[in-house]
Amino acid sequence: MKHSFFFALVFLVPICILAQQSELDITVIDTETGDRLTFVPVQVSPGGASGTTDEQGKLRLMLAPARYTIRASFTGYAIYEKVILFDADRKLTIRMEPEAELLETIVVTDQNDRLELQRAQMGVERLTAKELESIPSVLGERDVLRSLQLMPGVTSAGEASNGISVRGGTIDQNLLLLDGAPVFTPTHLFGLFTVFTPDAVGGIDLYRGNIPARFGGRVSSVVDVQSKTPSSDSPIIKGGIGLVSSNLGIETPIGQSGKWKLLAAARGGFNDFAFSLIKRLENTRSRFGDATLKLRYRPTDNDLITLSGFYSGDFYQVDLLSSVGGVAATVNQYAYLTLNGGLEWTRLLGENYSLSTRLTNAHFAPELRFPQVDESLITFASGIDQQSFRTALSRGGVGNHSTSIGLQLDRYTIKPGDLDPGECTNVLPTLLERERGIEAAIYLEDEWTIGDRLTIGSGLRYVQYRQLGPGEQRLYGQGDEITDRTLESVLLFGAGEVLQSYAGLEPRLGLSWAFTANSSFKASYARSRQYLQNIYNATTPLPTSRWKVADNNVVPQTADLVSAGISHVTPDGNYAFRLETYYRWLNDLLEYKPGADFFLNPAVETDLLRGSGRAYGLELTAARRTGRLTGEINYAYARVENQVNGNSFGSRINRGDWYPGYFDQPHTFSANLTLDEGKTHELGFNLIVQSNRPSTIPNGFVQINGSDVPLFLERNNARLPLYHRLDFSWTIHNFRRQRRQWTGDWVFTIYNVYGRDNAYNVFFQPRNAGTPALGIFGGSPFAAYRLSIFGAPVFSLAYKFTFRPGKE
Repeated sequence: MKHSFFFALVFLVPICILAQQSELDITVIDTETGDRLTFVPVQVSPGGASGTTDEQGKLRLMLAPARYTIRASFTGYAIYEKVILFDADRKLTIRMEPEAELLETIVVTDQNDRLELQRAQMGVERLTAKELESIPSVLGERDVLRSLQLMPGVTSAGEASNGISVRGGTIDQNLLLLDGAPVFTPTHLFGLFTVFTPDAVGGIDLYRGNIPARFGGRVSSVVDVQSKTPSSDSPIIKGGIGLVSSNLGIETPIGQSGKWKLLAAARGGFNDFAFSLIKRLENTRSRFGDATLKLRYRPTDNDLITLSGFYSGDFYQVDLLSSVGGVAATVNQYAYLTLNGGLEWTRLLGENYSLSTRLTNAHFAPELRFPQVDESLITFASGIDQQSFRTALSRGGVGNHSTSIGLQLDRYTIKPGDLDPGECTNVLPTLLERERGIEAAIYLEDEWTIGDRLTIGSGLRYVQYRQLGPGEQRLYGQGDEITDRTLESVLLFGAGEVLQSYAGLEPRLGLSWAFTANSSFKASYARSRQYLQNIYNATTPLPTSRWKVADNNVVPQTADLVSAGISHVTPDGNYAFRLETYYRWLNDLLEYKPGADFFLNPAVETDLLRGSGRAYGLELTAARRTGRLTGEINYAYARVENQVNGNSFGSRINRGDWYPGYFDQPHTFSANLTLDEGKTHELGFNLIVQSNRPSTIPNGFVQINGSDVPLFLERNNARLPLYHRLDFSWTIHNFRRQRRQWTGDWVFTIYNVYGRDNAYNVFFQPRNAGTPALGIFGGSPFAAYRLSIFGAPVFSLAYKFTFRPGKE
């Protein structure tokens, strides 16, 4: 079967017939303004033909019929590459995308799949702003993380999850960046939407294979979100009005020089009225907002300075819980704030070198509020601050190598939690000790092209981590289970002193071998470490879940990932196919003890266990890129297993045997299809079918003081029912207004079209004859009941508009 597949790919290679030379007429334009670009260098390979566009943005080349790669590069624009089959006189229009980040541009091409055949990078997914617009989502909101969940190997914990799982990894094992600054809680409204301002998102890169050496600090994946770069020479106003939220954004030049350009966008949602319509949720409250600012300044042709800012704020109230950590309340209120900022300077040093320096600050401050009957208020506040410095020197276009060397510094300050009783006299104030850590890393990346078929991408990252004082170091009996009883001594350290340090190399290696003109084989290896952990005793963390730096008791997680795969693009570029397989080892995995409570716990290591993990799987993708019907169909077989085998009964889980991890979802099928009528109508469909995540059911029950109590002896010994859902979107565009100042689209969406009652969780309580149970356990007095978030179709209608004041 394997040989048949190989020969089938070989027979798809087109046969080139030699003929006389013909003319290739090239025109280069700016995608934003439509203006023709003059004096743009254009290279054609193989053969070495090249030239520069004239005053009209045109270039004419004489070429023999063959397959060519056309490459254009110009200061301030992303590199353009396209593979063409040239067999007669033809015209080619090169559309170049303005780009602020000259060192980390996304290749702009209408045949990006073909270019991926040549790259040594594996496990990379890219989404543009236009692709995000065509994907239907819950309540009509354009959503970054839900769009990524349509990719193979990416899943969520459920309808209202606070993030994503990539190839079985936990939520906190993903490094989520916005313009280089980390975002610690990426969701709004109980986890239903991501926080990124819709009109400000320019593109997303998901790295889940051999992560580039310039990224570090997480063991599962990197989600690199880039906001749009302001580039328009005239004002553009975009916005939308919807049932859940409304948004407004503006992109405009500042002054007459053309050196200053601004992007500002904001979104707000006030949903109290919707919850008041449902009896069970009448005391639920929710409101959220986010905003993105980006200021671009080009003082010279060789310099680019970018200032960026991001705000996200949430408040919600629920009355489903009455006590957290023993603190009782009439309702629970959550408020959390993200405030990020960044400054970047990029300078071109001649034709082949560039230097980029970036400073960022990330501030995250969650708060849990407990209103009392006497109207007093108890608050629990925690938070994390991270300051980062990045500088990189890159060299490109010299021989067959593209190289980058960089230095990175990260400093963390964590506030584990402060309890303020306010006017309440029966609760004592509590202030947990601050935690501090610093990472210093140096890295080297190189991509080496060997001939026409082989590309090797290599990277090496060296990291030194230190936990800094002031603080205390708790020492427990060596070889003993970490408990309050085995604590031997406590060492005190002053400000700036080093409590604990770790260091290590993180090699990254990938290769791509094009065994035919349209097919390639790829393989990769990557090692990564994680020094910052999010600890919680649930499947998905709350915004108030506790962050923890590595210390002498909580050691960094280390992951080693190997992967391999085959990619194929049909000769006409209409279809792309990909198969990838992977295996990941994980050491020093964090797990929690039964009954763990991290709320206001000064020694969380006493409720944590250390174990090992493994994840492996296979991913298949089939995509159609051209025509009125486009989209992808994906299937993933993925397993993730953990093992915690300590030296005592209390430090083992499931007797020390391997057991399913929390995101062990063996089978996932997803389809994302878009039908574009061409002028007025665009229809989008999402279908997701997957094995649901593991759950824990009681092994029996016991009677205590006459009451039946469930007995749990194993973890993740069952599985939630099969998950499946269909979403639909319908966009109506008034094409007759396409050349006018104001254009608008109506967007109608249905989330969960056929009303599937998917289980978010399963809970156990005494049997209720009037309530249908999900399962009855023999003679047990307990039954399982399903908790669902959306058990019926969810409809939404929104109006999106674009206003160009200067357009005639």
